[in-house]
Amino acid sequence: MSISIKSAVTPSGENLINIPADFEILKSLGFSAEQATELCTQAAKTLQLENSIAARRTLYVTEADPLFLEWQYDETPEKEKAWRDKVAEIKAIYPLPART
Repeated sequence: MSISIKSAVTPSGENLINIPADFEILKSLGFSAEQATELCTQAAKTLQLENSIAARRTLYVTEADPLFLEWQYDETPEKEKAWRDKVAEIKAIYPLPART
């Protein structure tokens, strides 16, 4: 799977969408080496964030939500702790990238 840039404006002012995050392609479109590197880096960070969120969502639905429902039904501190521990575990497995 190749990484793509959702949208960008070329130095000449042209609006582009779904551009391959490829250094050489970006340079051929008129971006400087520095701009091309930054666009590729940002696209990789965006993909990492999207993948982490999707993975978290899947684990929340399959693992954490059932524990939450048990806690809501039983209302015991032990059930609440199990649910909160599972959420913390999921967040540790799939951390969100640091914001810069």
